[in-house]
Amino acid sequence: MAAPNNKSVSSLVYIRYTLEFLLMMVFNLILFILPWALSWRLGRGFGWIAYKLLTKRKSTVARNIRRAFPAMGEADIESLIKGCYLHWGEGFISTLKLWMITQRKARSLVDAPGLDEYVLGSIEQQEPILYFTGHFGSWEMAGRYVGGLGDGAASIYRIQKNPLADWFLTKIREYHQLELVNSWSGMSAFEEALVRTYGLAVVGDQYKGKKGVQVDFFGIPSSTPRGAAVLTYRVKPKLVVLACTQHRGRYKIKIEEIDYDLPETMTEEWVHDLTQTLTSKLEQEIRKYPEQYFWFHRRWRDLDRQERKAKSAS
Repeated sequence: MAAPNNKSVSSLVYIRYTLEFLLMMVFNLILFILPWALSWRLGRGFGWIAYKLLTKRKSTVARNIRRAFPAMGEADIESLIKGCYLHWGEGFISTLKLWMITQRKARSLVDAPGLDEYVLGSIEQQEPILYFTGHFGSWEMAGRYVGGLGDGAASIYRIQKNPLADWFLTKIREYHQLELVNSWSGMSAFEEALVRTYGLAVVGDQYKGKKGVQVDFFGIPSSTPRGAAVLTYRVKPKLVVLACTQHRGRYKIKIEEIDYDLPETMTEEWVHDLTQTLTSKLEQEIRKYPEQYFWFHRRWRDLDRQERKAKSAS
């Protein structure tokens, strides 16, 4: 995560931020005019162009896929890489578009059996829900949909480097009842938002470094955020793994409530076991739609370092 930027920026950087913001606004205006059916197709076309031309991250994607699926052949790996780019393109364009459509239109695009009743029933019983998800499918549509139920929900988010873009994206999400909690706000702020809104989303599959807990992801140890487990212990909410998959302009949301026992004291072992359970559930969903996972990020950085050291030593 990027640290909060409290420093003043230079004039040149601010000019760059302003130009980026204006370009984003023009692009959003075009998307606002375009019909939904054309927007997501435009996104897949954009993904295809990125697959052909923007190959800087392709080696990272290929390396991650080979680790996750060691038995997969090279032809299937390349097909999966292409699928990742197409999915990313559709997701990128659709994410911008979906915050500009009505709640009625958004709901018409989503198949979410039992979700409305589950969320509204929990709110009525004043039982907060902690949603655990990852960089998989369309976590933005999940926030858009759940935020439209009841009085809204909250999500932990990462501050954008461009303060103008951050302001716009925050305002448009909050307009649709998704409250954003800065990832640097601290556990107390997360706890307060979860209790007050009865729903908080945690994207918990990032590499966390020394502050994380080591759990297996596709059979490979990786440092993983412990925040979901800590919030569960403190608030005692309903704990739900949420997967929102993307299907050429339409979406499916699946939820699974996770049973857990609370120890008298929050031990490292308990945090590890619960985080492993959540990570394994997420992995199960990724295996069904592997092209919808964000393989672009360096999930196994510790392994990357080990391989570089071994290569330099040989």
